[in-house]
Amino acid sequence: MLRILGGKAKGVPLKVPASARPSPVRLRKALFDHLRLRYPRRGRFLDLYAGSGAVGLEAASEGWEATLVEKDPEAIALLKENARRAGLSVRIVPLPVEVFLPEAKAKGERYTVAFMAPPYPMDLVAAFQALLESGLVEKGGLYILQHPKDLHLPLGERRVYGENALTLVEV
Repeated sequence: MLRILGGKAKGVPLKVPASARPSPVRLRKALFDHLRLRYPRRGRFLDLYAGSGAVGLEAASEGWEATLVEKDPEAIALLKENARRAGLSVRIVPLPVEVFLPEAKAKGERYTVAFMAPPYPMDLVAAFQALLESGLVEKGGLYILQHPKDLHLPLGERRVYGENALTLVEV
């Protein structure tokens, strides 16, 4: 069973929509260990392609102001239920990421961390490039892409966790 790993909602189980591929426990634990050290004062966290909310709800549980973007109706319903059951206040945006990014940019939204875990059949490089070009992350913040370990991007820092990897690009 998928659970929140840390923070005030630690141990709360999460329901997973059929369309989701939740980030593995090892990857989530390593990600939040890194973020805890890097950002002792939490900021704003953006979770794109939120799915079950495993990453975005984890961020909220750890004290981040979290925005979760997801277009799948089943996933949106479960995100709301998971957030309620965990007692976490999050902003859930029911839009495709391609629609959200230009709208958020036009509104001047800024985040400390923008995390993206698109469905692997997508063009992950193009999706991440669109995020980087959005300019939504503030100076000193991080853009993060979760991807298969065999994808190598020519930028940022790469960390491998089993069959998955994270590419982190600092602003």
